[in-house]
Amino acid sequence: MNRYVLAVVFLLPLLASAQAAKPSSPYLSTKGHAERNIQPDRFGIDLRVVVVDMKPVVARNRVETKMAGVLAGFSAHHAIPESIDATSLRIAAKSEYRGDQDVFVGTEVSRTAHAVFANLDDLRQFIDGVDADQELQITNTTVTRSDIETVRLEVKQDAIKDSIRSAKTMADAYGVRLGTLYTISDTPIYGEGGGVAVGLYAPASAAKVAKVDLKVGSIKVSQDVFALYLIDPIR
Repeated sequence: MNRYVLAVVFLLPLLASAQAAKPSSPYLSTKGHAERNIQPDRFGIDLRVVVVDMKPVVARNRVETKMAGVLAGFSAHHAIPESIDATSLRIAAKSEYRGDQDVFVGTEVSRTAHAVFANLDDLRQFIDGVDADQELQITNTTVTRSDIETVRLEVKQDAIKDSIRSAKTMADAYGVRLGTLYTISDTPIYGEGGGVAVGLYAPASAAKVAKVDLKVGSIKVSQDVFALYLIDPIR
């Protein structure tokens, strides 16, 4: 790996904050961009159990019974053990508007659970076994990569390399010589457009995540880098 590029990656925030004002001498501003599409290897799911009953103990027991089934299902379908998480009980009064009156309908008891699977088929089989109803609901599914932070770093390095190439190309085209790197940032400098993005690109036929559609597409990781070089006078 180019040591200069690696140094710039880690010094990026310092360079951006140290040089906040525009330079007084001539400068060249450039933008680098890089992106990568990767296949996810981690598949998450969130569920919610909520029961309303006039007797708090009845609501609590039903929530605990259903949550025990969810957690057992996580383990049976090979969810990553350290990813399994369930919140503590949440207990609150429940009321509804009926006509123009706020009517107490019971005590609401709820818990949420989350787990991540390393195999999409395991998640599909878990979902197939969920008896979803008014009290037990799948609220969300997510996809990511186990090495997403490494991928982001590599994409940022590629964006920096692209900004360097762009600066050299522009300098040659204008017949000037690049001087000192004045500032570099992953956010726009002096009003230039751009940004950072991580998004999910699913097939065109896929439905929204809320519908628990498991047609998984790729994850797009993109990075913009903005650099400003001083221009050396040609003698």
